[in-house]
Amino acid sequence: MDFLTHADLTGRLRGLVILLGGKISPDQSRDVDKLIDACEFGVALEMLADWLAEHETPLPEDLCRDFDRLATQMGNHDRVMDPLRLCPPEK
Repeated sequence: MDFLTHADLTGRLRGLVILLGGKISPDQSRDVDKLIDACEFGVALEMLADWLAEHETPLPEDLCRDFDRLATQMGNHDRVMDPLRLCPPEK
């Protein structure tokens, strides 16, 4: 992976964690940060999706689009988006 792609994915994933704010726990945020630091970008995104789906966490549309774009770029679209289908739209 080239430097620009690495920097882009790192920034976008960290931004996603920030946008999730109170929807995930501080421990979950730290776990995702560790995966990002280890360049495990796909696993980090999948874990976020699983945690959100586990509690059927409502999500805003723009956040779902962010997940969709990242998952498409990383090649794990179904693995990320299938669990997120359990998350209702946030009103």
